[in-house]
Amino acid sequence: MRICGSIAYAQNFPLASQQKISVSTAAELLAAIKRANKSGHVEITLQNGRYETGQTLQILKPHISLISANKDPKTTQIIGKGMRKTKGVDNIIRVAAPYFTLDGITLEQSPNHIIQIAGEANADFPILRNCIIKDGYEQLVKVSYNRNTGIASDGGLVENCQFVYTAGIGPQYYIGGIDAHGGQDWIVRNNYFSGIASPENKIAEHAIHFWNNTQNITVTNNIIYNCDRGIGFGMPKRPNFGGLIENNLIVHNHHGHPNADTGIILEESQGTQVINNRIYLAHSYPNSIEYRFAESTNIKIENNLSNKKIAQRNGGQATLKDNIHSSDISRILTMHEQQQFGFDIKQ
Repeated sequence: MRICGSIAYAQNFPLASQQKISVSTAAELLAAIKRANKSGHVEITLQNGRYETGQTLQILKPHISLISANKDPKTTQIIGKGMRKTKGVDNIIRVAAPYFTLDGITLEQSPNHIIQIAGEANADFPILRNCIIKDGYEQLVKVSYNRNTGIASDGGLVENCQFVYTAGIGPQYYIGGIDAHGGQDWIVRNNYFSGIASPENKIAEHAIHFWNNTQNITVTNNIIYNCDRGIGFGMPKRPNFGGLIENNLIVHNHHGHPNADTGIILEESQGTQVINNRIYLAHSYPNSIEYRFAESTNIKIENNLSNKKIAQRNGGQATLKDNIHSSDISRILTMHEQQQFGFDIKQ
């Protein structure tokens, strides 16, 4: 719901009493979701185990939650139909209602998206927390919207999740981490992204990408490792407005990725701030941060530390202040981080 260009937050609306259902099998999970879709306001607790599903879990009413019993995603998995091309639309979860919460669950192996947030159905205020989201044949989390009406998913929160391709590279180029269209006031924080890279002669989508008239997006404290592109706001003729990209760490040292590209890119992004990020790219692409096109205006790029250039392209406009360009890896990554990401440490 949009009111005068800002979010009407959940606390402005009274909540009905929350029904709780516990499940331990895939059949029980499907039955619980069917029951929840009659009225909403249901918290479904998944006991430890594997839940294999051959159909999309449709969330159709407000305030439905899927939460693991012990909040540990390694012990509770929902498994889709496989990371492969199919003729139909096969997501693991499709959210078409507001106030959905997913907490402490692994979701993996889908022919399309692992999760689709249907902004065109006003699926506002989704929360994805403490989850492992991996090995989808397309973007792992897709946030769609109605481009004609502007109806989108607003007020989303993604935190403490892992977005991973376990092979270290994707199955095709049309993949990404979070690919969000049209929403405003999203927060993406404290997540880990790895292996979002194309094996083909086309570049993969970004680990985190907000575009198509997104507004006021905050992306902070994420780690992005060995992905073709790190964080992107906007695209040509599909802009972004405002937002903050801050305190993220972006590292790439996988030389088997044919399309490795820039760490942060702003394309028709207005009023965005890029602050205090660290970027170390061991591949041959020359730029760590790019701001492109004349529509990219009023941008601030400050206090970033990287081993590649910050580059203006195609008429983009930005104010640069106190950024440091250094080829010395020890100025960008701690000793622990160098070990974590597999760099040879020179004593």
